[in-house]
This record gives sequence, structure tokens and C-alpha cells, in this order.
Amino acid sequence: DDDDDDDDVGEEGSHDEEEDEASHEDDMAVHALPSSSTKKIGRSLLTAISSSRTAASDTEPSHQFNIASLGLDDSARMREFLTSPCPKEAGIIQCYIRRHKAGAKKSLFPEYRVYLKEGDTFLLTSKKRKNKKTANYLLSMGRNDFDKAGDNIVGKLRSNFLGTEFQMYDAGRNPNKSTAYFDERSDVPIRSELGAVVYSSNLIGGRGPRQMQVCINRIDDDTGKSTKSWQPVHRDEEMIQCLKHHVPAALRHLVVLENKEPQWNEDLGAHVLNFNGRVTQASVKNFQLIDKSTHHHNEGRLDKRSAANGDSNSKEGAAILQFGRVAKDEFTLDFQWPMSPVQAFAIALSSCDAKLACD
Repeated sequence: DDDDDDDDVGEEGSHDEEEDEASHEDDMAVHALPSSSTKKIGRSLLTAISSSRTAASDTEPSHQFNIASLGLDDSARMREFLTSPCPKEAGIIQCYIRRHKAGAKKSLFPEYRVYLKEGDTFLLTSKKRKNKKTANYLLSMGRNDFDKAGDNIVGKLRSNFLGTEFQMYDAGRNPNKSTAYFDERSDVPIRSELGAVVYSSNLIGGRGPRQMQVCINRIDDDTGKSTKSWQPVHRDEEMIQCLKHHVPAALRHLVVLENKEPQWNEDLGAHVLNFNGRVTQASVKNFQLIDKSTHHHNEGRLDKRSAANGDSNSKEGAAILQFGRVAKDEFTLDFQWPMSPVQAFAIALSSCDAKLACD
């Protein structure tokens, strides 16, 4: 059970992905669809583009919502915003991520910082921890503060060895670890799971864009709280195991997301997605997540919203999260309820991390 107490393995045992970031010829890259190309492509793709644009109004920032009303200059309110589902009335939260890789060490362990697009407000930072058997990230609300005992840590992300499975946690302690460090801080609560990400393995040499499945805790419409406390005692109770093995009792308490499948564009000779102008460069990292749990549960907000909006593509609905490249070391990250900023950032980090089995 790899965790923040993993044995040291040396810096060469962990590195950031350097694919170079997907040239036009790379058939794994996902390209943003140029608006000028829509009239050149086939009818089936036009249908997908039209549906995406129909839903776009439901994934744009709400002009009636004032982000300043959240009072994010106060650290307590900032923490609450980062760790809670996005306000429904905010619509989509538009952010950007900057990656800093200066120097040999930082090239292997770059730092990522998230900012709100509106006002360029700093939200979160993270970088891969050194000397770990698997990818291991601390998510911090403090610039340059990656002290795991510090008050600025708001979440954690870890992966399996192949980089195909990721688990997200809050800042609580591992219940399976009994150390002097935690004994001294017995007030630290047991950690809760926030979500999981699974990338399809590509061990047989297949090519094409990545496939990913994500689950996060389901949020009660009335209380705004998770419908279940995700603090598993046994491995088979973990979110990622419930997702992979399709456990019905657990799935009732999860929102299941899958990446929207890119379409092949003959004119561009590439796989494309319509990011509505928010993504401009091709990358294997680019993706959109849509809600798939509405296929199994007819109680979610997305079903009600899609029906109310007359969305002809309601089986997929609007993108809950989209992530993509706009410059060599800059990405956009857009997300909406029921996802929290910490969950959205952790999912984006999973896309940036090296994957031995699916790239």
C-alpha cells in the first residue's frame, strides 16, 4: 500500500512526463477543433460539435455570480471554497495552470500552480514528491509550502506504479499508519477519499487518445454534503475498487465521469474535441469529462438540468471538467458543480503524470 511513508527509491525512480507534448503527427494527441474546420468535416462529427455548442451555455461562467462575493482573501473561506463543491450558481469555474520546470531537478519534479481566470487569483500549488515508489503529490493552498504537517495542505494524490490508477484524498491521516509523527498530532482526523482516476492500459501497443474514467463522491442536493463518508477500512471498500468492480451499493454514492471520446478528423488527420476556444494546442493530456453516472442513477442534477434545457445530447450532458494546453507550460482547467477545486486540480495532475502502460 504505497503512501506518503513509502521507502526512498532515489530520484531516478520518479519523473514527470515528457512526451513533448504531442506533435501534430502524434496519433495519441487530442487537438482542439479549429472553428474554420467545422464546415470541412463529416456529418457525424458536425452532430457532436452542434451538441457540444448547445451545452456550452450551461458550462460558461454565470454572469450573475460574483466570485468576489466568496471572500477568497480570507484563508478560512479560501479553504472552504477549495475543498467544497463549486457553487451551483457560479456555473463553470474557469482557471489556468502554470507549470514551472526551471533547472534539472525541477524538470523532473515541476511545480504546478492554479489561478482563477477572473482576477488571476492564486488557488493551489502542487509538485511531485521526491524519493517515492509511485507518483505522490501534496496539494497546497500556500505558495512554496509543501510541508505535509503544515496547515496549507488540502489534499493528496497518489498513483500505482504504472501511472494508470490514481487516488485522491483530503488532508487527513492514513488510518493504516501508526507513527510518532501522527501520535504527536492526534487531533488530525482520519483521511477521506475524494475520488479516483483510472486510465486504460495500453500494454499491447495500441495507439490513440487516452481513455479515462473518474469517480468522485456524490453530493446531496439539499445538504451540499457527500451522501457517504468515504473512509474505507479495507482495500475492497476503496472508491477505486468499487469503480473498477462496479459495486452497485457504492455506485449510488459516486458520480462516474468518463472522457468524451475525441472524433477523428480526416481533414486535420487528427483526433479532435470542441473546447469552445479554451484549448489551443494539441496534447495527449487534453480531455473533457462528462457524467456517465446518470445512466445508472436517475436522481442527479445533470439529468434534471439536461431535461430542463432540452439538451438533445442529455445522455452525455455538459462537460463537468475540461483540461488542455494553451502554451508550452500553460493549461486551462474549467470545472463546475459537483466538483471541488481540489478534485479538479488532482485530476489534471493525473493527466500530466507519466504513464508507463497507456502512452
